[in-house]
Amino acid sequence: MSEQNNNQLTKRDFLQTLGMIGGSAAVMTALSGFEHSLASDMKAPPALATRGNGKKVIILGSGLAGMVSALELGKKGYEVELLEARDFAGGRTSCSRKGTKVTHADGTVHTCDFDHGQYLNHGAWRIPGQHHSTLYYCRTLGVELEVMLNHSSQSYVYADNIEGPLNRQRVRRIHLEADRKGHVAELLAKCAAGGALDEMISKEDVEKLLTYLKGMGLINSETFEYQANQVRGYSTYKGGGDNYGTLSEPYGLSEILSVNMETRELTSDHPTCMFQAKGGMDQISFALRDALPRGVLKLNKEVTKISQTGDGVSVNYKDTKSGRERTTTGDFLISTIPYAVVTEIDNDFSPEIIDAMKTPSPSQVSKFGLQMKTRFWEVEDMIYGGVSSTSMAGNIAYPSADLHGKNGGVLLASYLFGGRSTAFNKLSVDEKIEYALSIGEHVHPGQYRANFNGKAAGIVWENEKYNKSGWSSWQGDSIKKLPTILKGQNRVLFSGDCISPRLSGWMAGAIEGAWITIAELDKRAAQI
Repeated sequence: MSEQNNNQLTKRDFLQTLGMIGGSAAVMTALSGFEHSLASDMKAPPALATRGNGKKVIILGSGLAGMVSALELGKKGYEVELLEARDFAGGRTSCSRKGTKVTHADGTVHTCDFDHGQYLNHGAWRIPGQHHSTLYYCRTLGVELEVMLNHSSQSYVYADNIEGPLNRQRVRRIHLEADRKGHVAELLAKCAAGGALDEMISKEDVEKLLTYLKGMGLINSETFEYQANQVRGYSTYKGGGDNYGTLSEPYGLSEILSVNMETRELTSDHPTCMFQAKGGMDQISFALRDALPRGVLKLNKEVTKISQTGDGVSVNYKDTKSGRERTTTGDFLISTIPYAVVTEIDNDFSPEIIDAMKTPSPSQVSKFGLQMKTRFWEVEDMIYGGVSSTSMAGNIAYPSADLHGKNGGVLLASYLFGGRSTAFNKLSVDEKIEYALSIGEHVHPGQYRANFNGKAAGIVWENEKYNKSGWSSWQGDSIKKLPTILKGQNRVLFSGDCISPRLSGWMAGAIEGAWITIAELDKRAAQI
């Protein structure tokens, strides 16, 4: 290396030095200044420098963040006690499967009766390739993955609140996408050929643009008219002999513009092909749980008080089975309990931390699944994975597992947010089923009700006592309060996906939040 390169301080060097001096809060503040806050390339757990040497860490909550923290700290010799209020580990990475019990808003407890092997992911359901941290644990813990088909061009879009002939008509997603691009390509080509772009780009680039637009396969290469094409597909499909098929006729521009749904292109972390854990996303939770040393995880332990002493922390908790109350102490504490829950526990957190925790907005999210006798969406509609979208009930998602299987499958029949989720929450289980069926019948008339086998299950996250929301979202300038939470308070630190604002709601957010927190704890442990 040259002397100049040797003396040059890179951004990575700067952040590493800043982390050693000021901790994770300082790093996050600096990243915000670089406009890269929480943009992550973390591919493996941080290398912890301190041996635990008998130091005890109490961790609250056994979602992914809690279990990852317990696993990695345990490897370095820290004594770890992981307290979980529920009777299972995994938090939002859970599933409805046969025997799963969920309490609804009216107090009734519904027991899932899906056939064995069938499931519905309550929370996490997709893993993009960029989420190296999630894939790291799948790989190292032996969690088998399979392809998750996030996008199907053959799925439908259905709107009941628009003007024009497409109101209350199911529209193939490929038709919608091709027609939008085709009409735009026609307009742009005509503008370019007519000289409307001459003052914006060079003549050479106009020609290159026209070559590109004609090469899309959507417009006539001479007239530039958008026309029936193989991208959009066939109304009667081509076959052997003299069966040349019939290309489907595009919708008019005005008709397409009236459909104001599904206008956004796929994003880089929501591509067509993603991954899922084979058998349900809770397999990742099970693998982490089973990797913990015996005795670390303690279920049915509801935290009632958190306090700090001069040289440690104290936690009071109640056994939800026996009602017995106990107190445990440690050198450090990591809370992964959702902010809406932990702020209501008796604690001695500073007013600044409480205020920061109440800043992100809780999200109302519902997921409800119906089990079907056959995979009619594949046989009748050529839909393999992906999502159909409706203006009334959000998304209907089709399973990517067991394609062409003989045992039907569970559809994510209602995936609702905000006010829709809140309204859905007020319905009884039977009313939820009827609501989901009525929506699905618009998308798959004559098939949806006929194939429903009577088995349904799901979750409304705002009902969950130990969550109160699906996830929390930092909006606008509110993120400026994140460093307060990252800094924690003396021996208490906080973790989970909510300290990863750009990954909030993702498994990677919880995992990388844990990695940030344990690195900070390790630094502080070295100082005592």
